[in-house]
Amino acid sequence: MTTSELVSSSESMPVEPLAAEHHKALGIKASLVGAVLITITLTASIVYIPWALTSKRNLKTIVAQTNGEIVLGASQEVKRLLGSARTANDLIQNSFYHDLIDFEDPQTREAFFLSILESNPDFTWIQLGYENGDFLGAQRLSDGNLRTHFRDWDEATGTTLGTMKTYVSLARDANVVENTSLMDPPFYAPSRPWYTAALAQPDEQAWSVYVYRSTQRPGVDATVTISRNDKIFGVAGVGIGLGQLSQFLRKELWSQNGGEVFILNADHEILASTDMSETPKVTQDVNNVELQPLSEAVNPLLQHVHHALSSSHYNEILKAGNFDYTDEETGKSYYISLSSLDYLDWMVGTIVPADVYLGKIQRERQILLGVISLFIITTAGLAILLSDRLVAKPILTVARAASDIEAETFEIGSLSRLANRKDEFGQLARVFQEMARQVAVRQQKLKKQVTALKVEIDDVKRQQQVKEIVETDFFQDLTTKAQNLRQRSSNRKS
Repeated sequence: MTTSELVSSSESMPVEPLAAEHHKALGIKASLVGAVLITITLTASIVYIPWALTSKRNLKTIVAQTNGEIVLGASQEVKRLLGSARTANDLIQNSFYHDLIDFEDPQTREAFFLSILESNPDFTWIQLGYENGDFLGAQRLSDGNLRTHFRDWDEATGTTLGTMKTYVSLARDANVVENTSLMDPPFYAPSRPWYTAALAQPDEQAWSVYVYRSTQRPGVDATVTISRNDKIFGVAGVGIGLGQLSQFLRKELWSQNGGEVFILNADHEILASTDMSETPKVTQDVNNVELQPLSEAVNPLLQHVHHALSSSHYNEILKAGNFDYTDEETGKSYYISLSSLDYLDWMVGTIVPADVYLGKIQRERQILLGVISLFIITTAGLAILLSDRLVAKPILTVARAASDIEAETFEIGSLSRLANRKDEFGQLARVFQEMARQVAVRQQKLKKQVTALKVEIDDVKRQQQVKEIVETDFFQDLTTKAQNLRQRSSNRKS
């Protein structure tokens, strides 16, 4: 290829701009901002996510510890109450066996029972049922006063004559209100649950849980048989109203708002609850008042417990001790705990709305999210500002300089400020300035070379054109004619 052809082809070939791209690339500022935001967000996530997971595990630990404390407290209270009842029964048995008390004398029996009741504020009843159907009992009323019950059974008429003495103060010689009337329905001691329970296991402590006829509240009776000459004389026992156990659960164990603590028997009947409004079920037969089934509880939290225990996972719940229950209608979550008391097949349980525990954690989580968000916004703003000034601007300045070089409008002074920096960008600017100078010099040389080459090409073109003209027949003919004319002219002169 000749020089002229090379120059011609180079002039005619289109030159693509250096910055041209098939796809629009992400700008340097956007890239830096994205990198900064991603880094800060990942850092915040590394802090927040482990904290959230740890708080969730700690919450389950707190629920388990709380339930453990409640179970321990309830177990100790039940053990204390039942232990006191056993001790009182031993005292009654020994007093009768060793003739320390004349159980045939009504005044002596009354004084003895009232003394036991006064010395044990947890007791609701001290009672003695005779084989012939008679009954003697001392009762602690809800207002703290004491009351004695003498019930004489008349086998011939099937009636009971009841005499009640109410002592309006602990001193038995204080004001006494006495009332005597026929009981309706009649009262026959050997038919009562506590009496039949003791007969089922003579000479052993018997336990029976039922609803007291006088108060229509549930209670537990510890009863023993009393024998004389190897013949059962009657049944004596101590009754403890489970309302006291409910009060204990409410006052001593449960300080959380919005939750419930309860004690159930093996048939899922409510024995005690922090909700004092859950009362036994009253039937038409006042002698057969039933315990309140958990399924008929009015308290919505206890209803959630019923639904959870009615599920197919009951054994798993009892084994694990803890269960997360979610109400399908409301979508709210509850923590249910259940543990055996090892007393009369009783179980103590708790149910707590998750919001009780999660409320504070949720507030702390919102505060943490707010702090993290503020941290991200502040840090991102500072990072964007600094990256713009320290990174993006220098790079964009060099990029504009490259564009100016391409457009042949570059000025060395445009990089002077950046070249004064002592960092890598300053070095880059200085190198770029030197490169621009060299490019400018090379461009000048190239222009001179191109100009010289054009002159040379023009001379070659002229010589080629002259040669082409000389070699034509017309030019040869003219040359021949010119020579002939010059020859003729020369001959004439000679």
